[in-house]
This record gives sequence, C-alpha cells and structure tokens, in this order.
Amino acid sequence: MKRILGLLLAAVAAPIFMAPAAAQAADAAGYSLAPTVSTTVLTAESCADDPLCLPAPEPAGNGADDRTALMAVVAKAGALATTGAPATVFLRPGVYTLAKPLKLLPNVNLRGSGITATTLVTAPDSFANFSYSFLVRPDDAAAPVDGSTSLVSDLTVNGNCKAGAGLTTDRVPPATSCDHGASTNSGGGIKAGDRWTIQHVRFTNLEYFKLWINGTTGVRVIDNRWDNLGGAGSGDEDNIGGGGFATDTVVSDNQFDGTMLGNSLDVVNMSGLVFQRNTVFTDPAMLTRFNREDNGTVYFEAVTDSEIRDNTFYGGHIVLKSNAGYSHTGNNKNVTNPKGILVRNNTIIGSYGSGITVGYTDYTDPDGSLGTGNVATDPNDPSTHTLWTGGNNVIQDNTIDRPADAGILVFGCYDAAKTRPDTITGNVVRDAGRRSSTVSTGCGTFDAVGIGLSIGRGDKVYGNSVTDSAAAKGTWYGVQLGSRTAKTTLSNTDLSGGDNTSTGVVVGAYRYGVGSPETPVGDTASRTGGSATLTWRESTALSGIPVGGYRVYRNGTLIADLPAGSTPVPGNLLSDNGTGWTAGTKSTTVTPKNGILTVAATAAGTASAQGPVTTVTPGKTYTATASFKSDNVGRRVRTGLVWLDANGTAVSSKLYTSNTATSDSADGWITSTFAAQAPVNAVSARVLTVVEGVSAGEIHYQGRLGLSAGTSTQSFDDAGAPSSGAVSYQVVAYRTGGVSGSELSSPAVLTLS
Repeated sequence: MKRILGLLLAAVAAPIFMAPAAAQAADAAGYSLAPTVSTTVLTAESCADDPLCLPAPEPAGNGADDRTALMAVVAKAGALATTGAPATVFLRPGVYTLAKPLKLLPNVNLRGSGITATTLVTAPDSFANFSYSFLVRPDDAAAPVDGSTSLVSDLTVNGNCKAGAGLTTDRVPPATSCDHGASTNSGGGIKAGDRWTIQHVRFTNLEYFKLWINGTTGVRVIDNRWDNLGGAGSGDEDNIGGGGFATDTVVSDNQFDGTMLGNSLDVVNMSGLVFQRNTVFTDPAMLTRFNREDNGTVYFEAVTDSEIRDNTFYGGHIVLKSNAGYSHTGNNKNVTNPKGILVRNNTIIGSYGSGITVGYTDYTDPDGSLGTGNVATDPNDPSTHTLWTGGNNVIQDNTIDRPADAGILVFGCYDAAKTRPDTITGNVVRDAGRRSSTVSTGCGTFDAVGIGLSIGRGDKVYGNSVTDSAAAKGTWYGVQLGSRTAKTTLSNTDLSGGDNTSTGVVVGAYRYGVGSPETPVGDTASRTGGSATLTWRESTALSGIPVGGYRVYRNGTLIADLPAGSTPVPGNLLSDNGTGWTAGTKSTTVTPKNGILTVAATAAGTASAQGPVTTVTPGKTYTATASFKSDNVGRRVRTGLVWLDANGTAVSSKLYTSNTATSDSADGWITSTFAAQAPVNAVSARVLTVVEGVSAGEIHYQGRLGLSAGTSTQSFDDAGAPSSGAVSYQVVAYRTGGVSGSELSSPAVLTLS
C-alpha cells in the first residue's frame, strides 16, 4: 500500500540485499496451483442438477466482450437467491473477456471450472472502465442483505497488464511494465464484499490491487494463488490490500509466487484479522529487476486484536506499525498503534529486512502536541486527534533464519504510543545481520542483534535463542535493550521467564543501548605485503563517556583490543627524550621519559605544553592528537595547534578543539583531537595541549602526541589478513564501566576487496 509518509526500517547505507539462493530454489519447487484445501470443483453436470445453479454461456472468444451476457445471468441468479440459499453462476472452461467490472449481487456465487480452466480477462483498451476498480466486485447499487454470502472460486482473474500474458504458467521472467499505458490505479482483480469467500482463485497480470478487502466483515480468503507466471506484468500495488475498519477476516492457506510484485498483504485499520498457514515465496532476482529493496512482506498497519501464525516466508517478513505515516485525514486522522496481536510459529527465511518489527508512532498536531490518548476527539477538528495506544502484542515461537538485519525489533518514536507491555518468548533467531552491522528504524539505531527492544515498561523477553554459525559473523548481540540515540525509554524489562541464550555472537548475550561512544570513522584498508593496514579517526568524545579504546574484528572475529593510549599515533612527535617539548605557561613544567610527557602544575590555572616545530604543506588538513591521564585528580583536557610562518612567527592564534567532553582520570587514558587546514602562509605547526583548572602540585601525563596529515589518528596492522579475497573489518570504540560493563559503539566497517 502506497504511503504518504512512513518509517523505513532498513540498514544504514544498505544496498539491495540478495537473499540466499535457497529462497529462490524453494520457490521453484514449492509454488503450485494445485489446491491444498479441498473443495469439489463445480462441473456442468452438477450445475445442471442444481436448480440454484445457472450456467453462463460459452465465452464469445476472439476478445469479444462477455460482460453483458454474464451480467444477465447474474441478475437471474440474484432473483433466485436468498440468504442461506445462494444461487450460483457457473463459468465454463475458457477465457471470458470483460470490458467493465462484473458486479455480483448479494447471495450470488461465481464459480469457474477450475483455477487453470476458467479465466476472466480485462478487455484491451477498456482500462478507463476499471479506474480504481476490479474485474469482479460487489454491486454497490444492490440493497444490502443481512447475512448474505457469496463465493468466488475455481478461476483466474487476469488483468491483461501485459497483453496476452499470464494465460500459461510457464516460468519466464515477468514483464517489467504494463502495455496499455493507463494509470497504475486501473485494473484490479477482486474487491470482496461482506461475507465473501474467495477460494481457489489465481491472481495474475494485474496492475491495481490484486485483492481488495475494505470496510467488510466476515471475508474468507482461502487457498488462492498470486503470481506473474507466463510472462505476466504487474503494478506494484499490494497483492492483498485494504482495511477501512474491516472485521473478522481470515486469510489462510494461500501461496504467493516469487514472480509476484508488491507486499503479500498490507492493510490499514483492521481488527479481527487472521493471517495463517500462508506461504510467501520471493525471488531475489525480482528485487534487481524492479529496483526494489523488499517484496512479499506482510504489513499490519493500525491493526488490533489479530493473529499472524503458522506462515512461511522466503525473503518477506512481518511488520506491525501504526498508520501515523499516512496523510492525516479521513480514516487516518486518528492514529492506532499495534495492539493485541499474536505473532506465533512463523518461519522467516532470508528476509530482506529484519524478520519481525513492531513500531509505535504518532504525529504532532499544529500546536506541537501528540494525540489525546485513548479518548475520542471531534473528527471535524483539525487541531487535535486521538492516539490509540498499543502494546500487549505477543511474539512467540517464531523461527527466523538469515535475516538481512535483526531478528526481532520493537521500537518507538514516542513513549506515549505504547501503554501495555509486549511479550517476546520462545523465538529462534539464526545468523542475523547478513547485510549490515547496524539497523536504523527512524526512531533510533540498533545493532545487528537477535532481538532488540527500545520502548515499554515491564515487557517480557525470555526463553529466546540467538545463534550465529556463519563464518563471517553478523550477529553482534543476542538481546539489545534500548536502541542507540533512542527517542523512547525502556524500563523494568522482565527477563525472568527463562534464560535467553546466545551462541556464536560477536560480542555477547546482552547490549544496553545507553552510554555508548560515538562510532569511529573508518578511512582506509589496504594490503601491504602479507598484512593489511587499517586506519580510522578517533571516536568523538562525549560528556561522561570516556573512550577506553578500540576493538578490531575480522569478519566478526575479535583480532585486536587497543586500549586508549596504547598505540602510536601516525605522525608521532614524542621521542623518548622529548626533544622540542616545552612548558606553555609559567604554571607548568614538562618532563619527558619513555615516550610519556609528565606535566606538573606549579600554580593554579591551566597547565599547558607545546610540541616541536613540524613542517606542514599549505592547504592540507592536519590533525593534532594527545592522550591524557591524571596522577590523581581528573581535569578537562584539550588538544590544539598553532600555525607558523618561515620565520617561526605565529600566523594564527592558538587553536583548540571546542569539544570539552574530554576529562582525564587515573583509571585510563583519554584522547583529544583537533583537525584544521593549514593556511596558505603556514610552513610549520606546533601541537598544543592544555589541562584546565589545575591546582599547584597536580601531575598529569600525556602520550600519543602527534600531528598527522589527514584525519586518521588510529591504525592497526593485521598480520593474519588473507592474501586475497574480500575481507570485512569492523572497528568499534568502547568505554569502560556503563550498564553492561563495556559499552561499544556501532562499528565502522572497512573492506578489503
């Protein structure tokens, strides 16, 4: 379903993800037009024996319009039909051509001679008659009949998107566009009415929504097929769409072929919807063919009190969200968040995104306020709306294999959008993070994890299993509680119902999304002889979040732990004897020894030092670096530089980083950097350091003092790098302390090709 606005759940800077070949292979082997839920196909003989069954004429053939003749039979059937005793229009084998929609009266069935025997096709050059309409639909002019039922079964609806295509089931590439040039809102398949059953129907070659269920009650969608076999074409509208506060809908035992285009189901504003025992096949070649990042996904938007259970998805996945991303009018003026939905016993294989996501959102009114929580508001008042809050969803016993991003994510943009706890239990996630090590939700960033949760009070997360068995590991943590840069809060999460287990993940079982350092910026990865050299920029210091160092992973395996201050900086200026380093003010003395500069304060104020004169090239960027550690009392520390001309005269004032979040301590080193471009009249520079607010007698240490060309201030040589082939390195900054004992930044990814 097309959105005006919306939250995209995708990996950061993610390319189109190619699902495992197994997904495509399963499609070719698994999709079948043969019914799996048995009913007797109507025959001419059995119709003749039934006084409530009226046979339609033979198809006129040669593209001639059959609609007038069929509507005459529908009218006769309507005159015979009663509630509890519907009449049937029987379609013979062949292709019936419709120049206008075929409209069914209440209590009238439309039954073909079999899904491969009878076809309804849109007449060429008639698409203007199908604008926002369908081959088969209710007759809206007929008086509604309480308790009426209708059955549409055992036939194919073919929208003629690609002229003459879809009449066979040959597995050839689908058409990339429709022939007739009409609007994409012309020529849908079937629009369901109240208590309609659609069973054993093939939907193919359709430009508009394939099946539309909107504002209805009691619809049953059983054992149908969606494809673009036989060279058929397709618009990108959903295979099943609608909503409109429909109730009591069951979508069961259907199959979606890898040649279909669009979401398998996307509905907005529904309750009492059951999506069960369906199989969604996707073909990764379709993503490239139609320039899509996703296909076959199920969207429950503003859906409550419903179920998604016992389904199998190859490539597709499950999304529960609100309707806040739509234009805020009509049915979408008020916002409904996912509530009371059971997602159980689904198998999701090679999904193009995260396996299951639940998003809680709202929009702000003109005065900047959120909707009024769970209280009806005036539908004609544009200044306010209702926020129907969500929660009480259960995600249970699902199996998610090889998702592109995370296994299960529950997130929010506003705390007010969720007022009931969710339960996530008994799920199995294997080999998550096949695409990227981070996942952006628009409301905060998660790592590639088995299960992530960033909104709620008292949610239950227990008994889940997360495993990464791949050689190039992608799953960083088993469970992440709290996303990075989250817009919502999380508290009192209940982990006591049974252990969550994590096996083979990169870092550990849990990650807490608070107090983590900024991500370092990866610059280069290159092979040098038998090793690889990596360079990256320091993680930007944050207040109260000291960077304890960096860890380097090769294909998800830890190969180096580099505590702050432990590695030389490119362009190191501190020799063992400290030649050229002098005290900057009268309140300081400096003593170099063994590569460390001891800075002693002789009076209260600022203790400073300056390095030796270093040649620079005008116009180039240079980065001054210094790591600091205190003897006892921690103070704010900063790094800077001064540019000099050929005479050694300063051509600029002393320049220091404006980042004041760096404070040294006795527990470990902290690094401060400052980058600037050398002016045209600069031929050299000095590195400057300051320790602010010292008292007389304080001792502070400085190391890794350097002036680097460019912005990279960290490097690592991997002597064990493979001599050829692609290698992925992940570099993270870490802090000591924090909720989990060692909070990691998101990874910077460096790749050797």
